[in-house]
Amino acid sequence: MSPKQGILHDYDLWANREESAHREDFTCVICGKLHPQFQWSDFSGEAMCRTCGCPYQLKWGTDEQQAEGNYPYVKLTEKSLDIVRKYWQETNRWTCLGCMISGPTPGVREFNSWVEKNHPGL
Repeated sequence: MSPKQGILHDYDLWANREESAHREDFTCVICGKLHPQFQWSDFSGEAMCRTCGCPYQLKWGTDEQQAEGNYPYVKLTEKSLDIVRKYWQETNRWTCLGCMISGPTPGVREFNSWVEKNHPGL
């Protein structure tokens, strides 16, 4: 990982300023970390767990999410959750699973290789 330890932009850790990043009962659905730290992805209001890379919508979600207001919302499908969880359990490697428009996506190549080897046909 780079000298910045996966931080891609200077403002990435500002995600932790969001109220939804401080829910007292929140545990990451992939790595199980209680009170995870976040970094922004390139998608508006989306951040990734700094421990594993799981993407969450911290603000500005769908109309339904905004009305409900129960942020953060996990941004992976149920099927994806199982695969990403298994990858994390086997490797403990951070993977940039948030929406990235351009630039580096640390860990994605390794994750995709692991998926191709362990879940061919996906």
